[in-house]
Amino acid sequence: MSERESRALWIIVFVGLLARVASWWFQGGFHYPDEIFQQVEPAHHLRTGVAWLPWEFTRGLRSWLPPAVYAAQFEILSWAGVTGLSALRLVTLHNALMTLLMVPAGYRIGVALWPNDGPDAEAAGLSVALFTALLPGLVYYAPHTLIGTPCMVSLSWGYVYWLEARKSQTADPNVLVRCGFFFGVAGALRATCGVHMLVPLVDLLWRARLKALRPLVLGAALPVLAVGAVDMITWGSPFHSTIEHLRYNVLEGGASEHGTLPWHFYVTEPLWQRLGPLAFVFWLVVIGGLRRSWLVVLTFAVPSIVTSSIAHKEERFLMYNWPLIAAALGIGWLLIARWLKRHARIVGPVAAVMLAAALLASNLHGTLELPWTLRRGMFRAQSYVGKQPDATGLLLDDRQHMNGGYLVLDKTVPQVELTRERTANALYNYAALRAGHADARHLLERGWIATIRFDDIVVLKRVD
Repeated sequence: MSERESRALWIIVFVGLLARVASWWFQGGFHYPDEIFQQVEPAHHLRTGVAWLPWEFTRGLRSWLPPAVYAAQFEILSWAGVTGLSALRLVTLHNALMTLLMVPAGYRIGVALWPNDGPDAEAAGLSVALFTALLPGLVYYAPHTLIGTPCMVSLSWGYVYWLEARKSQTADPNVLVRCGFFFGVAGALRATCGVHMLVPLVDLLWRARLKALRPLVLGAALPVLAVGAVDMITWGSPFHSTIEHLRYNVLEGGASEHGTLPWHFYVTEPLWQRLGPLAFVFWLVVIGGLRRSWLVVLTFAVPSIVTSSIAHKEERFLMYNWPLIAAALGIGWLLIARWLKRHARIVGPVAAVMLAAALLASNLHGTLELPWTLRRGMFRAQSYVGKQPDATGLLLDDRQHMNGGYLVLDKTVPQVELTRERTANALYNYAALRAGHADARHLLERGWIATIRFDDIVVLKRVD
């Protein structure tokens, strides 16, 4: 990499930093409750012994390894007196910053997709890095404690070493070991990430045959065995969480109990609606770069098709597509930009910049339809109640797993779903309810007073 390109990449990283901090700043609550009750609430349990644990941690469908990592972060923050919602916000900021590692990965993916090294390959790297840094669909997921957030980072680096290995005449075993390691990390964190490794692994094994198998397995061994060891310690048998997860979702069809969507959901939502009003142009740009990027397009197309055949669908299941989409978009845009420059030397570069800006703005428009502040008001209300010295119990407006849990409350008092019987119990002297809802009006009529409001949630206090 030349000094000029190095400076350009650092500028792109800085711009990506600003985008992620902005995304973190404007978000709150959660994208999906799993990021609380599968990750940070169990972490709070490890630290304090107090938490609301979901049924998955009774049956053993989840590994305790990710919660243990978060527990370590919360413990370190507690040494500085940072707990509760403030600690959660810092951890989500950490996750957002962690995804900056995808930007240099994007650069190397772009270089690897170009047939020859040199200035053209460096330009491809910078183009992919730029879209990896700024693509709103990717940046949205950065400040979340979803298990998919570190998986995206690991998969991105796995793609780097896959493409670099296949570009060389003879695949370097050391490169394959690194590829196996990062794919192993992603798969260890979430086994279903495997569908996003299908194309790379099949490609490597087809090209290098069994010569690739040993280094790939060697690289994946450490993270995979780590999960097995943690499961052995916590659940009594190696890979218990992975086996139970697959048994529940595949053999028992338990995922469908949590809702089903039509087969075309992923096509109409994350692969179209989320791209905004210029979705058609977006895909035209991707198609324009297929001669360079067809491998990465195939890498996200295959899991999109596979997961579409499963009745239970959630948009977050395809969040791993975004770094691949950024790569395909970056290559397509660069080829179009060069065509414009050749045919219109003066206005061509301006048109190319406007095209990139329009695509990013369109994706932002589509991404704004995602839940940016879901339950943010409830989180703030719980945090507020937890800081009140007279709080002895909290009534909530919905089920326990639809809020910030005891991590956010940061106080060892009961918090449960509101019922008419519980409102008569003096133990519950605070309530966090939707403002204007019948439950809130009922308590106000019984003499409770409104103390503060956060978004659509009002905090009520019992007055004796």
